[in-house]
Amino acid sequence: MRLDLAGVSARIDARPIVSEVDLTAEPGEFVALVGPNGSGKSTLLRTVYRSLRPSGGVVRLDGADLWEMRPRQAARHRAVLPQHGQAADGFSVAEVVAVGRHSHRKPLGRETAADREAVTTALRRVGMDWAADRLMTTLSGGERQRVFLARALAQEAPLLVLDEPTNHLDVGSQLLLLDLVRSLGLTLLAALHDLDQAAAYADRVVVLDQGRVVGHGPPLDVLTPAFIEEVFGVRAHVGPHPLTGRPHIAVASLR
Repeated sequence: MRLDLAGVSARIDARPIVSEVDLTAEPGEFVALVGPNGSGKSTLLRTVYRSLRPSGGVVRLDGADLWEMRPRQAARHRAVLPQHGQAADGFSVAEVVAVGRHSHRKPLGRETAADREAVTTALRRVGMDWAADRLMTTLSGGERQRVFLARALAQEAPLLVLDEPTNHLDVGSQLLLLDLVRSLGLTLLAALHDLDQAAAYADRVVVLDQGRVVGHGPPLDVLTPAFIEEVFGVRAHVGPHPLTGRPHIAVASLR
């Protein structure tokens, strides 16, 4: 699925946060949103997962206006992995993942065999099928995040939106999650704090600063040492990772 943002602006409490952003994610492409704190990354994502209506511009999925779709229709087209999964205390892993099937059922409709198969498949894809009957409260932070990813996958939507998905995870869980989402073959739009992760995993990066796009393109074309110093205020070394060969960014204070 192709995602297009054309001239998207957004306000919160009448204050402009995002201004006239143009962005495209081609089918199967991983696009990373990066930028300093307060640059508007999460606000822009909210216009894509329909938490905040744009004050200007349009968000399109395969040419259709996302905000003109009915909620259930929109949910079948795009799924979301937020920064913090909603509280799931008292629920089992399978019950949490099953929430992702609501857009495929009529209101008050019963769970079907297709729903159960989708839940099982999603849990298997994230490596959490062993925990289907476990309570969410018994899982680690990384395991819980994989369950929330399974919930998004159970929607069977071709676009996955991720808002800083590696926050609060240890380094091993961060890399495991990024390896997993990169392998899904979905169109991915993710806000990432870590420039090294954006360079290593994304096909393209879009850099926001003060709500505007200040750079976009392949990671190594955009994230040069001079550009990183200008936007993020740090020194940077850019080159191949010594272990993986992927693009690698190391940063240090200007002091």
